[in-house]
Amino acid sequence: MKNVLTLVGAVFFLLACNVDKGKKVDVEKLDFKTTDRSELFFKNMRQSAYTTTEQQEAGVYLYTHKTWDEDSLSPLVPTIVFNWRQDRAYLMLNWSEKWSVLEQIDVTVSSDTLPGYQLIYREGNMQDQLTFSATLYNAMMDGGRFALRKDEEKVPLFTSDEKREAFRVTLYDYLRLTGWF
Repeated sequence: MKNVLTLVGAVFFLLACNVDKGKKVDVEKLDFKTTDRSELFFKNMRQSAYTTTEQQEAGVYLYTHKTWDEDSLSPLVPTIVFNWRQDRAYLMLNWSEKWSVLEQIDVTVSSDTLPGYQLIYREGNMQDQLTFSATLYNAMMDGGRFALRKDEEKVPLFTSDEKREAFRVTLYDYLRLTGWF
C-alpha cells in the first residue's frame, strides 16, 4: 500500500511540474509581475543555469544564461532582469556592438511549414523588448529559423543550436517567472 501511495504521489508531482513547452505566448497578455511562488521556483530550480550579477543600488539581479559566458560572436544575448524591490521581472536584449548601432534590425524568419516573413526590432522600452522576444519565441515554436540582415549581408541570429536553445530556455524561464506558465 505504501508503494502505491508513493507512486501516486510521484505521478501527481510529475504532472504538476510538467508544463506545455510548446505553448505559444499571447503577446497581448504578457505581464512583468512575479509571485513569491514563481520567484522561489526560479531561485531554487533554474538560477543555477545562469550567471548572476547583482546591482544592489538599483535593487535588481541580472541573469544571463551560462551558454553566453565569454561569447562575443552572438549578435543577441537575452538577460532576465529581476527587480526584487517591486516583484517584477523584465527581459533585456543585449545586442553585440555590430548590431546595437543600427536604428532598426531586420530579422528574416523562415520555416519549412510557413512562408517567410520579416520582423523589425527597434530599440525601445522593456515592453517592446519583451514583445519582440515573445514573437521570436512563438516563431521558434513553429520551427522558425532566423537571420539578421544588414545591407546585403545575412547573418544567423543564433551562432549554434546550443545558443538557439539557450534563448528558448531563457524566454521560457522568464515566462515562468512572470506566471505565464
